[in-house]
Amino acid sequence: MSAVAMKARSVEALSPLGELLSPLAVTEFLELLRRRELTYRPGSNADRFAPAAGWGALQRIIEAGQQPVEQGGIRVTKESHVVPPDRWMTDGKVDTAKLNTFLANGYSVVVLRIEAHVPALAAICDEIKTRVGERSFVGAIITSGVRAGAFKTHYDPEDLIILQVEGRKRWQVFGPVVPNPVQHMPKLTLENPEVIFDEVLEPGDLLFVPGGYWHRCESGFSTSVHLGIFFLPPTAWHVIDQTIRPLITDEFFRRPLTRLNEENALATVEADLKKRLIAKIEDLDLGEFVSRWRTQAQ
Repeated sequence: MSAVAMKARSVEALSPLGELLSPLAVTEFLELLRRRELTYRPGSNADRFAPAAGWGALQRIIEAGQQPVEQGGIRVTKESHVVPPDRWMTDGKVDTAKLNTFLANGYSVVVLRIEAHVPALAAICDEIKTRVGERSFVGAIITSGVRAGAFKTHYDPEDLIILQVEGRKRWQVFGPVVPNPVQHMPKLTLENPEVIFDEVLEPGDLLFVPGGYWHRCESGFSTSVHLGIFFLPPTAWHVIDQTIRPLITDEFFRRPLTRLNEENALATVEADLKKRLIAKIEDLDLGEFVSRWRTQAQ
């Protein structure tokens, strides 16, 4: 390796994302991200996130009331079955003793957007936004019980960096891959599955699971914690969605088409509708949309 390349790798390793990925260089990872290529990297810094994002630390955050329950901020699940919050809350507050009881019975605890409480993870998300131009957040899944899993075999629309923090967890990844999935697209089923990855992740191990890769993970005997760092890229679908959705505030788009009383009224509305939509399309600026994507609310 040349002196210039070694210096570049050294600089990258000083960045939050570089430290997470090391010994994989950030530039190498960004190419994997572009190609959406499944990648496994054995751990080199197993204890880095355990003090701040292990189950003990997460319990302290929850007990302090810092983690909201609303909008799925905390969930208890088993094989994609979600347990109602009133079963693990007491007097309107999350009861960590109840969470541990569920964990002992093979359930999983999902805690989303924990980067707000862990500066090192917030720095990684910030670098992803500035360097990649994509939104990002971090979730933790805590699992206990032999062969216990939070979700059935599924794929995510987001790309995910998985980091094993505590315990061990078996990951299985299957094909065929769903190409370029997005949220709210029709649900698909896995047919004729092919195992393309089957490994037990140890603390510090990293697995890049691109969107569209079917997967399942399950714990061993002890409590297992892994982090998922989500990448949310803008797509042409997001452009169309954000262009069309605001039109609902215009009364023209809310008129019942079956209640027009003028002759040829439907043809008139159709012509006006096409004109308005064409104007919206002609005003599209993908460069501007992509540049402000990272700052928009998720």
